[in-house]
Amino acid sequence: MEIPLKIIRIINGIALLFLIFGAYGLAITGAIQVFAALLFFLIFPKNKLIYIYFALVITFFLIWDRSSMDWLFSIPIFLLFFLTYIIHFQKIKL
Repeated sequence: MEIPLKIIRIINGIALLFLIFGAYGLAITGAIQVFAALLFFLIFPKNKLIYIYFALVITFFLIWDRSSMDWLFSIPIFLLFFLTYIIHFQKIKL
């Protein structure tokens, strides 16, 4: 379990690097982080925080009208930090 977790951490790090590209980078980062979250979910299906992450991602896409990002812009930023916390800083029982 240690090697897949390292791979997920590397994927998350690469995703965070795409933030330097601004709005396009945010979309790429989000897509890569959802991929990392799927891998994390497959390896640690009992983790409750990953379910909360997916619920927030689904909620964001349900309420986003694709024309404005006013206050909704804060949700993807929160999701970036939340998934990073889940992957890097949470105690994981191996």
